[in-house]
Amino acid sequence: MADFSLEKDILEDKIKGLSDREIGNKYNVNLKFIEKSITKNLGINISNPVNTLSNPVKIIKKIAPKDFSLEQNTVWSFKSRGNWATHNGNYRGNWSPYIPRNILLKYSKEGDLVLDYFCGSGTTGVEAKLLNRNFIGIDINENAVKLAKENTDFLTKTADENVIYFMVGDARNLNLINDNSIDLICSHPPYSNIINYTHNNKNDLSNYEVGDFLKEIEKVAQESYRVLKNNKYCSILIGDMRKNKNVIPLGFWTIDKYLKEGFVIKELIIKRQHNCKTTGFWYTNSIKFNFLLLAHEYLVIFEKSDKKKVENYKSNYTEASFRQYEKNKIKFIENNNIQQESATVWIFEKKDWLYNTLNNLIKRYGNGSYSIYNDNPKKSSNLLIYFYDNNFCNFSKNFYNYLEKDGILAIICEDIRIDDNLIYSNPIYIEKYFKEDDKLKIKEIVVIQIKDMCNPNNKDFNLNINHKYLIIYKLNG
Repeated sequence: MADFSLEKDILEDKIKGLSDREIGNKYNVNLKFIEKSITKNLGINISNPVNTLSNPVKIIKKIAPKDFSLEQNTVWSFKSRGNWATHNGNYRGNWSPYIPRNILLKYSKEGDLVLDYFCGSGTTGVEAKLLNRNFIGIDINENAVKLAKENTDFLTKTADENVIYFMVGDARNLNLINDNSIDLICSHPPYSNIINYTHNNKNDLSNYEVGDFLKEIEKVAQESYRVLKNNKYCSILIGDMRKNKNVIPLGFWTIDKYLKEGFVIKELIIKRQHNCKTTGFWYTNSIKFNFLLLAHEYLVIFEKSDKKKVENYKSNYTEASFRQYEKNKIKFIENNNIQQESATVWIFEKKDWLYNTLNNLIKRYGNGSYSIYNDNPKKSSNLLIYFYDNNFCNFSKNFYNYLEKDGILAIICEDIRIDDNLIYSNPIYIEKYFKEDDKLKIKEIVVIQIKDMCNPNNKDFNLNINHKYLIIYKLNG
């Protein structure tokens, strides 16, 4: 009874316009409890119940973003949530409309049939309507489907020639959709049970723990492959989680499920988060408790194709990075003037990225003792840094000899453009390789954005790769 009364009070305060922080302080509850209270009582997880409850008439002031241009690089960053058409951030966890707009324009054409099987409040559907694509939106929450229909209920200059259709359904069972009938899949799955979109719905993937979530997302991948036309694209946005100060690489594990079904990777894009403060409270706690604030997600463009898969592709660029280290070895000494990064995206200039990366690693994890495996270490240390190359198997057998108890293993690696213009993602296969090693615990996945590797004038269909990775493990015992 006490919880019911508290939930009622929280909902009333939300309707009055109190912020989540104000409610949290008032009742000493966290955001998760507030979200669950709203979802339980309204049947939908929204941040502003007033708009939904009063059902205001939509007034559209503009139907397109100002000064829009297609993204050309593999790191995407949208500081604005997007406020054209009916877009807003009221539905918890919905993605920025800049993402589906880019995907639809680059990987589909007018009149194509687009599917979003986690449609939520209809962000992808709104963009499909604006860009004259036919659209099927599916969600397991009937209240979300209702909201999505309302958000796409507006007129366009195309006189609504395209078909926008929503229905309640399950992404694991698309039995109403024919084989090889979809031109593009564009969807944003839940991240296991980070945000719950329904209350006590046993079929909702947002209520599943990680292990069960991965089993079920494999079924989504199977259905995706079945309904998609050959040589067409499936795009998903997925992120990682954190538990007990260690990262759970949900993104890599989910991507691997789609690869298992036969997809290949056309692009692997890093979507930066902008609600991650790196000063004050978060910066202090990042250093104190030795964790990084999650600041990125993975936007993967899969292709359904018979193109040949390439395994164990040689990482020439990381070898080049090691040669840069060798050439400037004397410079790579701990620099106490460098401020430690506190989020999982590190942004450096091309000329400084390796220097700043190594110094951040040494400062955060070295504890006065570090070594570079590629540089033939002579003794064990607290921090072992490895530039990923074609001798990975030999490395994986030997690195235990050069790492102290509870030491840190940091692997520098990248995505590589290979034959047929596909992407071979080294970090996904590294994590897959080490996943079953009970001596290792993955601690962080860091994305290094290299600013002047960007190519704003890139006119190629392929995106310009302007990021690298750090995969950071802790040795247990």
